[in-house]
Amino acid sequence: MKRIVVDEDLASFAHQHGYTFSHVMQCLVSHTDEGMPVLDQDCLDQPLPNGTASDQPGHARHGPGTELKALLAGWPFYIVSSPDCKCTTRARYMDEKGCDWCESDEGMAEILGFLREAAEERGLPFVDAAARFLVRRAIANARKAEANRAREAESAKESPPAV
Repeated sequence: MKRIVVDEDLASFAHQHGYTFSHVMQCLVSHTDEGMPVLDQDCLDQPLPNGTASDQPGHARHGPGTELKALLAGWPFYIVSSPDCKCTTRARYMDEKGCDWCESDEGMAEILGFLREAAEERGLPFVDAAARFLVRRAIANARKAEANRAREAESAKESPPAV
């Protein structure tokens, strides 16, 4: 197995190298002593099977759930979804509901419930204020990313075609 050490956050790595975030997360095998993620290059080279959620049109690939997964996967948490957890489904649910719902009292309560349950399943401590902060940060990151995508799309429309 060929391994590579990634010196940036995994969401950025995925974007820069043309992978989906979920594909990169499936290839995460460990972390170095310094906390850098280690990926299986052979896994990255494999195409995603047809029908995976990240390949299906209409599935949100951006949003607060995706951003929350990225925050939890990065330093200092390094919490990644396992094949038997509900993380990916819940992240997709948050993405589909959108930032406004996630920020609402109802949405925040439901998301904090998800996080509390996942922490208990993993035997991790749960601090409501810290979880609430992470969810708010994920929402802010999702809004910023959406604004950047809108700006890039507008810029692409205004640019004359290359000859």
